[in-house]
Amino acid sequence: MKPFLVLIVATTTLLAQAPAKPGSGEIRGTVTDQNGSPVSSATVYAVPQGTVLDDATPRSAKTDDTGRFDFHGGFDFGSYNLYSRKGADGYLSPLDAFYADAEDPRVEVTLSRKHPSSAVKLKLGKQAAVISGKVFDVDSGSPLKAYVGLMDDEGNGHSMVVDGDYNLVVPSNKNFKLMVTVIGTRRPLVPVSSLRLEPGQRIYMDIPISAAEK
Repeated sequence: MKPFLVLIVATTTLLAQAPAKPGSGEIRGTVTDQNGSPVSSATVYAVPQGTVLDDATPRSAKTDDTGRFDFHGGFDFGSYNLYSRKGADGYLSPLDAFYADAEDPRVEVTLSRKHPSSAVKLKLGKQAAVISGKVFDVDSGSPLKAYVGLMDDEGNGHSMVVDGDYNLVVPSNKNFKLMVTVIGTRRPLVPVSSLRLEPGQRIYMDIPISAAEK
């Protein structure tokens, strides 16, 4: 009997010390807007801490009609930063330094053997603003194909090609510059305006460029 009992104790000890299976952590929770109302069809990202965002392909999950999300497990034990967005309503990617809201702290989650699951509450950042208008020749009134640049005070930004009419989604409550140059010229981007818009604000701004600038 004694050898049999020793075998049972030894086996139990080995099982207790065995490493956890990878991908056994779970994250679920809810997403609300700035007023605390649940947000449907929002995207939640889980980014491992210490990961360079430019090189990361974070896991993501969508919220249901009640604002709830569930990654359905599969996380290795460790620490993660959680972010939420809903581009369709003007809540842009918090992983993008130009659009990220520095005033809204990220939510951190740590999964471990003792705490393999976590339920969190996320709040969307500030809604983006929109600038629209037309880039045109001030002499003829003809629309111009132009290169438009956006840059904030920290040097983060985006650039795009527009063909006359433009519609730009920009961060709110942040100082940034709008710069334009006509395609086909060697001129550098010319600052047009320094702006700071409110969440959800929409403005119309035509950009005339004289023939001498082409």
